Amino acid sequence: MFVISIMEPLHVHTEELPQDPLSDFSIWRRLIEYRKEVQWGNILKQVEELESNFDRNKAWKRFVKEPVVDQYGQVWMIWENPATSSSNPKDQYQIYKMPYDKDEFDYVFIDDLSVVDFVPTSISILRGSIYQFSVGFDNFGDVEILHIITSDKTDINKTSEYCHLYSYERGQWENHRRWMKYDNDSYDSMEELRKIYERYEKWLRKQGNDSFNAKEIFGEIYDNYGKIQQKLAEASIINSLTTAA
Repeated sequence: MFVISIMEPLHVHTEELPQDPLSDFSIWRRLIEYRKEVQWGNILKQVEELESNFDRNKAWKRFVKEPVVDQYGQVWMIWENPATSSSNPKDQYQIYKMPYDKDEFDYVFIDDLSVVDFVPTSISILRGSIYQFSVGFDNFGDVEILHIITSDKTDINKTSEYCHLYSYERGQWENHRRWMKYDNDSYDSMEELRKIYERYEKWLRKQGNDSFNAKEIFGEIYDNYGKIQQKLAEASIINSLTTAA
């Protein structure tokens, strides 16, 4: 369920796009297309620039062959240092992330790492591992986990990597967008999420915890969605893909 497949070019016209960006259920798919179809050359150049600044006294090499994109359109690049004797994941790996609302890589602090190996079965010839990097916290203070699945098809000796990010907050938001949209236009999933945040804040305050500010956190989510829509508009992704096709 963690596989992010390469998207096909988008063959639509600008006038066919939804007028309200917050009701556009394909916004993440469009952002992934923007990364892979429009911006990929720039992403690879940034990776090469990062590599050129690495400490040559350490044996850093690519953990993934090329940048991987999660289900939110964020780009991740990971390097490893197999020569280190340290068990600290910060010494073993370097991770850089291009957030969904930015076009440049930022260094990511690795809090923890666990690895789960899988072997071929009667229904699959895949062999590899699932690397679960702890890469930060969402607005609820829950850990965000980056899942990188490395696999190789042993019969043809071909490796591949897949990427998925787990975030409680984003998962909750996407669930509401995906499953709580009524048939009529009177339902607003953004409004519903805001009410849920407010109820959560009120419940915490009854417990004597006033650290959660629903208005502030909801505002951040709303602003981020606006930034994504603006990014896609400025990049003219639809026109670029249609012209290229």
